[in-house]
Amino acid sequence: MKKQLRRGFKTEADAYAREYRKELSLRCHDPLCPWRLAQHLEIPVEPLSAYKCEIPEDVAYFMKKDRESFSAVTLIDGYRRRIIHNDSHPPLRQASNIAHELGHGILGHRPLPIFDEYGCRHFDVEQEDEANWLGPALLISKEAAFHIAKNEMTVVEASRVYQVSEQVITMRLNMSGARKIFTK
Repeated sequence: MKKQLRRGFKTEADAYAREYRKELSLRCHDPLCPWRLAQHLEIPVEPLSAYKCEIPEDVAYFMKKDRESFSAVTLIDGYRRRIIHNDSHPPLRQASNIAHELGHGILGHRPLPIFDEYGCRHFDVEQEDEANWLGPALLISKEAAFHIAKNEMTVVEASRVYQVSEQVITMRLNMSGARKIFTK
């Protein structure tokens, strides 16, 4: 059962999207590159393929056999974070994967052990829901969604300009209210 996001969280996410654009000298509606944001936040981003010599079977499995079972993960060592992402995914999907992990970092989410004592994956629904909201909000700020709708950009055009998937564009146009506000 999906829980509701905590009160004020969506407004907080919009504020983060504006704040980081300002820190990166971008306008509120400009595209935001998640790799550039990660660099700004001093969070290294590494492709999974970089580990093919160390763990060749695992890398081959996640990059070839079952690509959809691994998108990205944040590893934490003390206060240092590092993101490892599946670079076999299309580039626009990689952007979303990295933005999701940056969302965890920005919100200060603490990771759980990957598996419990029964071998089942730990999953904090609240943290995942927050990262699932903040990641796309970083990529397509409320102002960007309004800019897209106001300028009557197609989803395909917006995807090309903002370098995110059409699904992210559609989600943000709908969730921000931009589509409703600017529909004639």
